[in-house]
Amino acid sequence: MRAASPCTVLIVDDERDYVNTLALLLQTSGYRVLTAPDGELALEALRSHAVQVVLTDLAMPVIDGFRLLEAIRAEPAGRHALVMAISGWGGRDTHARCTRAGFDAFFVKPCDLRDLLWTIAAGVARQSRIAEQEPSGTMPL
Repeated sequence: MRAASPCTVLIVDDERDYVNTLALLLQTSGYRVLTAPDGELALEALRSHAVQVVLTDLAMPVIDGFRLLEAIRAEPAGRHALVMAISGWGGRDTHARCTRAGFDAFFVKPCDLRDLLWTIAAGVARQSRIAEQEPSGTMPL
């Protein structure tokens, strides 16, 4: 599924080969892609660029994916971003923990690219509809 309009996806993961492969696949599908190997650099990227989607691993050095989600939601630039976890931790407990934490979606590595692209496109479209309905152009929490 190609992006309806270009949006920026931030991939946060310390596995370089995985990041490079996912970035290439997303770029081929029409997305602008930024990458960060850890949560601190991800927050810098979020503050510096208009990021609509964050795909983050859960187990990372410096700031793990759960703490990163909290930090993203605390940032004005990240309050309405779609934040999705992509992890090698695939148990029900992890999925339930991600849901409780507030991730917009959870994928187990290796994830099905079609499912990921569909989820990103659907989430971005939903966020766009919400933004259009807001008189001030801001989206509700």
